Amino acid sequence: MTGSAQCRFAWRVGLAMSALIAATGCSTVTKEDDGLDYTPQRMSLEDAKDLVRQQSSKILDLSELRGDVSPAAPHASPCKDVDHGYRVNHWWSVAGPSADALKEAMDRLHRELPKHGWKVYRYGEANSKARQLRLEVEDKNEHHTVTIELSLPSTYPNPSKWEKKMRDSISISLASPCYVDKAYKPNDQ
Repeated sequence: MTGSAQCRFAWRVGLAMSALIAATGCSTVTKEDDGLDYTPQRMSLEDAKDLVRQQSSKILDLSELRGDVSPAAPHASPCKDVDHGYRVNHWWSVAGPSADALKEAMDRLHRELPKHGWKVYRYGEANSKARQLRLEVEDKNEHHTVTIELSLPSTYPNPSKWEKKMRDSISISLASPCYVDKAYKPNDQ
């Protein structure tokens, strides 16, 4: 897959995930209701994006991977039924290292993230046809959630035409909790 095709693919995945999060996002602001189990913190959109970038950088550093990192930027999506509420999402991937290096990076992240304040909720095969390795974690302080998936199409016994064009990679999907910023408008990115 060429660089521009990867960018288009990453953008489409990000757009689909944004729509999903927007549709299922936050549903209230108080702890007493059935929606969020927390009160959203006040934070400017730019500060929230900076925090998400920092979290992504920490994950990349802990993975010790060096390769082609997708150029995706963090973006905001509204939290349903929260006035001026939003969450920041960041989808990115690393391609280029060997399948063994990518597997080793997943194991390293599974070991190292808990040492850096992350709680592991799941580590194992995804419930999908590919059965790719998936790691789901949450930062105990900032409450960012992350899903990290290992995709190794080079090892698939019968890859599809589309999978044959894919590169082995690790993909990261990071989402912040809902924040509130009186200046935020749903079309702000």
